[in-house]
Amino acid sequence: MAHTSLRTRIMAMTALPALVAALLIGGYTLATRVMSVRADDAHRQQLIIESYAARLAALDADASAPYEALLRDLLEQPDVRAATLLDNHDGWELHTGPRLRPVEQAEQLDNGATRLVTDSGWQLVRTLPGEDSRLLTVEFSRQGQYVRILEAVLTLIGVITLVLILAMLPAAHFARRLTGPIRVLIDNVRRVRDGDLGTPPRADAQGELRDLEQALRDMVGALDEAQAELQQNVDQATQDLRETLETIEIQNIELDMARKEALKASQIKSEFLANMSHEIRTPLNGIIGFTRLLERSSLSERQSDYLDTIRKSAESLLSIINDILDFSKIEAGKLSLEHVPLDLHDLIEDVQTMLAPLAQDKGLEQAAIIYSDVPTRLLGDPLRIRQVLTNLVSNAIKFTERGSVVVRAMLEEERGAEAIIKVAITDTGNGLPREVQKNLFNAFTQLDQSARRKEGGTGLGLAICKRLVEGMGGEIGLDSTAGRGSTFWFTLRVERDADAGPEIPSALEGLSVTLVEANEHARLGLYHMLGGWRLKVTELQALDTLESQLEAGELARTDFYVLGVPASMPEPADLAPLVERLAAATGKPVLILAAHGEALAGRLSGLATPCRVLGKPATRRRLRDALLELGGLALPAAPGSPLGPLGKSVRVMVVDDHPGNLKLARVFLEEMGVQVSACASGEAALAAFARETFDLVFMDVQMPGMDGLETTRRLREQEGEGPRTPIIALTAHALESERRSLLAAGMDDYLSKPITETQLRHTLNRWVLDEQEPDVAATRDVPSAPAPADSAAPPVIDPALALRRVGGREALAEEMFTMLLASLEQEAPGINAVAESGDREALLERVHKLHGATRYCGTPRLEQAAGELEDALKQALSDQALEPLVAVLLAEIENVRQEGKS
Repeated sequence: MAHTSLRTRIMAMTALPALVAALLIGGYTLATRVMSVRADDAHRQQLIIESYAARLAALDADASAPYEALLRDLLEQPDVRAATLLDNHDGWELHTGPRLRPVEQAEQLDNGATRLVTDSGWQLVRTLPGEDSRLLTVEFSRQGQYVRILEAVLTLIGVITLVLILAMLPAAHFARRLTGPIRVLIDNVRRVRDGDLGTPPRADAQGELRDLEQALRDMVGALDEAQAELQQNVDQATQDLRETLETIEIQNIELDMARKEALKASQIKSEFLANMSHEIRTPLNGIIGFTRLLERSSLSERQSDYLDTIRKSAESLLSIINDILDFSKIEAGKLSLEHVPLDLHDLIEDVQTMLAPLAQDKGLEQAAIIYSDVPTRLLGDPLRIRQVLTNLVSNAIKFTERGSVVVRAMLEEERGAEAIIKVAITDTGNGLPREVQKNLFNAFTQLDQSARRKEGGTGLGLAICKRLVEGMGGEIGLDSTAGRGSTFWFTLRVERDADAGPEIPSALEGLSVTLVEANEHARLGLYHMLGGWRLKVTELQALDTLESQLEAGELARTDFYVLGVPASMPEPADLAPLVERLAAATGKPVLILAAHGEALAGRLSGLATPCRVLGKPATRRRLRDALLELGGLALPAAPGSPLGPLGKSVRVMVVDDHPGNLKLARVFLEEMGVQVSACASGEAALAAFARETFDLVFMDVQMPGMDGLETTRRLREQEGEGPRTPIIALTAHALESERRSLLAAGMDDYLSKPITETQLRHTLNRWVLDEQEPDVAATRDVPSAPAPADSAAPPVIDPALALRRVGGREALAEEMFTMLLASLEQEAPGINAVAESGDREALLERVHKLHGATRYCGTPRLEQAAGELEDALKQALSDQALEPLVAVLLAEIENVRQEGKS
C-alpha cells in the first residue's frame, strides 16, 4: 500500500462525509424533481388533449379545413409530435405531423382516455365530447421531459460541487496548520540522526505538537551532553589503550626474545640428546660385546649369572638410549623417511619371528592375517614400518599373560596406484581403562605409572610410533575395553610397487592340504596363506579331531598334513606317537608347526614318510619351501635373477673401489641380462665412459684418489650437450646434507648399501626402461634393519643375513665373507695406526671402505660399529668422542676374525 500523507488523509476524511451528505440530499431532491416533472407533464398533456377535444367537438362544419387548422395549432403545443382525428362513422381521418410510432403498451386512464406507450413517448386517445364516433389521438414526445430532468441533474451536480468546495476550504486550512509543524519536527529529527545536535528551529506548533516539540528539544540537549561525555571517555580510553599497546609491544619483544632463546635451548637440548645418546650407545655396544665374549670363556656359575645380569642390564639401557635417540631425531627434525620397495608380508613375519622367543616364553600364540586383497609389494620406508610393528607387537606380548597376539592387515581404500592399508595388532590382555587411553601416545607416558609396574621403558615407544606413522601420512589409534584386550592400529598411505608380482608356486597349485590348528586366528592366517597358493584347504579345529578320525579310519584324502601345535602345550614331543601313526596310515607328508619343536624333530627324524618340524609362527617362505621339499616338488635353482631378465639390452657401468661390492653388483646385474663394465676407480670410469656409451652409471661416492663426486663432474663435462646418462650414487651411509650434495653434483639419484636386486631392478626400470615416472627418492636408501631396541644384541656373524643380502647365493656369500676376513688382517692395524696419528681423512677413507665391505658379509655388529664411527667422523666429533668408537670397531674386527677362524 502506497504511503499516504497526513494532509491527504485529513482532506479525504473531510470530503467523504460532505460528499455522502450531498449525494443523499441531492439524490432525494433529484428523484422528487423527476417525479414532479413527470406528473406535471402528464397533467399538462391531459389538459391539452381535453382542451382540443372540446374545441374540436365545438366545430360544426362539414368541411375539414377547420379541423385541420385546429390540429395544426395542436402541433404547436409543448411536447406534441403528431395528431390524428378519426371519424369512424363517416370514415374519414385527418393527420398532422410525422407518422405515429408503433404502440408497445396500452393503459386506461381515469378520465376515460386511453394511453398508448411507444418507444420514444406515448399517445393519448380521447373521444370528442358528444361524439362517440370521433377519436382524437395526440402523440407526445419525451424530449422535453428529458431536458427538464437533465437540467435538474446539472443543478444537483453544481450544488454538490459547491458544497464540497465549501467543506474543503476549512479542512485545507486545518491540514496546513497541522502538517507544517510536523514537517519541521521531522526535519529536526533527521538533523539529530545525521549528528547535528545544535538547537533545532522552532515549528510554531500548538497544543500537543508544541509539547512534542519541547520534548524533542530537551532530548537533543540531553544527547548533546551525552555525546560530549562519551567523547571525553573515548579520548581517555584511547590514551589508556595507547599506553597498554606500548606495554604489550614491549612484552612481545621480550616474549619473542624468550621464544628464540627457548627454541635455541630446545635445539641445543635435542642435539645434546642425539649426541649423548650416540656417545652412550657406543660404550654400551662395547660392554655388550665384551660381555658376550666373556660368557664364552670358562666361568663359574655365579660369574655366568653376574655376566648375564650385566648383559641384560646393558641391553635394557641400550633400548632406552635408542628410544631417546629416535625421539630426539624426530624433535630436531632430522629424521628422514624413505620411499623404497618393500614387502609388507615379509615385514610382519620378520617382526613376529624376531619376537617369537618372548611370546613362546609366555605361552602366547602369534598369528598374522593378511587378507587376499591387500597389496603387499609396496613403496615406503621398511625400517620405520618395522619399528612401529616391533613396538606395538612387543607391547602386546609384554602386557598379555595368556591367549594370543594377532596382526591383521586389511585394505582400507584404493586410489589408483596409491593404497591405504590398516594394520591392527590385537591382544587378549587386560585392556586399558579409558582414562589411560587419552594420554597413551604422549611422550614419557607409561601404561602403569605406579612403583609396582612390571615392565620398564622410557614411555617413548608409542610417541615415536605416532610421529613415524603421521610422518608417513597415516593415523594411529587404540580400541580397548578394560578386561577385554586391546587393539592398536595404524594406517599406511603407500604406493604400489608396479614392478612386483604375486609369488605363486605353480607346483603347489591344485594340491590339497589338511590344516589342523586349534587357535582360530592362527588357523585363519594359515588358511589365507595356503589359499593364496591355490591349495585346496580342509580345516580341522583340534588335534583331538584328527586323532579321532585316524582311529576311526575316516581320514579324508589329501596331499599334505599341516599340524599346528598349541603354544600352551608344555611338551610338543608328546605328539610324536600321533604323527608316527598318521604317517604310517596315510603315507602323506606331515608338516608340524611348533614353538619348541627340537625334541619333536629329533623323535621324528627316523620316519620313512617325509616329515618336518617348523618353528612358530611359520613364515610364508619357510612354509612354502617346506611344502615343496616334503612333496618332492622343489626344483633346482635356475641360473639368473629371480626377478627375471629385463627384456631389453642395457649397458651399465659400475664404479666401486671395493672388489667385493663391485663383484656383487656385477653378479646381480648380469643375472638380469645387463651388460656390465666394472671400474675400480674414478680414472678407470672416465676412460671407459670415453670409449663406450652406457645407459646408466652406478657410482660409489667415497673412493681413494678421485671420489665419486669429482668423477661425476668429469663425466658430465665429457657429455657436454649430448644425451644425459643417469648416474646413481652408491653410498654405505649418507647424511641428509650429503644426499643434497650428491644431487647437486650432477647425480640423478642415490642408493644406500647394501643394495639389493629389487633396488637395482627398480632403478633400471625407472631410469632406463621408463616403466615408472621419475620420482626422486623412490629408490634411495634401503637401510638394513637394526635389531629392535628391546631385543638381544645381534650376533657377531649372521649367515642368514649375508645370504639374504646376496639374494640367496651361498657361494657368493661365502666368497664375500672370505674376502672380508682377508682384508681384516690389514684393516685392524691400519685403522689403529691412522687413528693414533690423528689423520681423520685417512681414517674416514678406511672406515668407509670397511663399512661398505661389511654390508654383504653378515657381520651386523661390525657393520654397526663401522657405521657409527663413519657418522662421527662426518659430523666432526671430538677426539674424546672418537676414541671409544675406534675401540669398539677394533674389538668387533677381532670378534669377526676369531669367529671366522672357528
